[in-house]
Amino acid sequence: MPFSVERVENRGQLRQFIDLPFRLYSGDPNWVPPVRYFQRELLDREKHPFHRHAEVEYFLARGDSGRVVGRAASIVNRAHNEYHGERTGFFGFLELENDPELASALMERCEETLRSAGMSRIRGPMNFSTNEECGMLVKGFDGNPLIMMTYNPPWYPDLMDACGYVKVRDLFAYKLFSSLAAESRMARVAELVKKRSNAVLRDISVRNIHLEVPLIMDIYNECWQDNWGFVPMTKEELDRMADELKMIMVPSMAPILEVDGQPVAFAVSIPDANQAMKKAGGSLFKLLLAMKVPFFKVRMDRSRVLLLGVRKAYRGRGFEALLIDRIISSNVEQGVVWGELSWILEDNASMRKILERDLKAEQYRTYRIYEKDL
Repeated sequence: MPFSVERVENRGQLRQFIDLPFRLYSGDPNWVPPVRYFQRELLDREKHPFHRHAEVEYFLARGDSGRVVGRAASIVNRAHNEYHGERTGFFGFLELENDPELASALMERCEETLRSAGMSRIRGPMNFSTNEECGMLVKGFDGNPLIMMTYNPPWYPDLMDACGYVKVRDLFAYKLFSSLAAESRMARVAELVKKRSNAVLRDISVRNIHLEVPLIMDIYNECWQDNWGFVPMTKEELDRMADELKMIMVPSMAPILEVDGQPVAFAVSIPDANQAMKKAGGSLFKLLLAMKVPFFKVRMDRSRVLLLGVRKAYRGRGFEALLIDRIISSNVEQGVVWGELSWILEDNASMRKILERDLKAEQYRTYRIYEKDL
């Protein structure tokens, strides 16, 4: 079947771009529908701060009948290329029916666009960067994804192989049951660190989240600066993320560690709002009901640890144990049955050692970043 690929240029096409996954995944019990309102905000070049340092093109693929059968985006992230000294373009928001010719048509359009923009390679999927959703699920298809993690059918990786893409990195997700975590050696290590240091843990102030953002951003950009694929977040991007997360944040699940009154480490764990989003079916109104209103409220008994960082000068003192112990105890208090720690780079040996040896966490999902020379 021949396919035509068109650039999204008006609101009607953008609506089709957003709506396509709702049709493709209509019979998949593991897919979690995104909130349409947030999707529109994310993709809006005038509203979302990512677009201030990037050029993004959205594409729709149609079959003979004119029906939309696939979508994708090409991304030139100037912040990434300036930071790494590269000419790397990205693809993202890939959703399509199971057809190798369709995949080829979509990916070739992204490749042509990035090649014309002077890029020497294409990498992805990124929605839009490693600071947002990224990676293609290649292991662990037997359940709902957690908040800000991707999901796709098991045949997507085969389509990437057929299009000539190769793995560049795997991202790991770990599963940890609260009952087992509470009995781990982390609590004992944390107690020793408390006695031997003058470190102080405090809860993040959700009410004053925008005053906390510069502190977190400074630690985040230092701790992640050497990580593969890292791109420093702008204050506007972190502010935006804080606005989106503060409605579900629990202060004790996002501790900040201070030494002599100075923040030197932090961690962010959040309840899995995907459990409420699943019930909301893409509606912002229904999501608010599912999260806030008695009778409609969904019990969120899962959480995701999405950030944990300690300034370089303060590593090796056991401060990671303090943060992890606080998160574990807070999750137990909140009635969280299990949590996901994600994502972790496959070559992050030190963090994987903590998770696998000290916490006995299970590496239960793998997300893959692909690449192709242009």
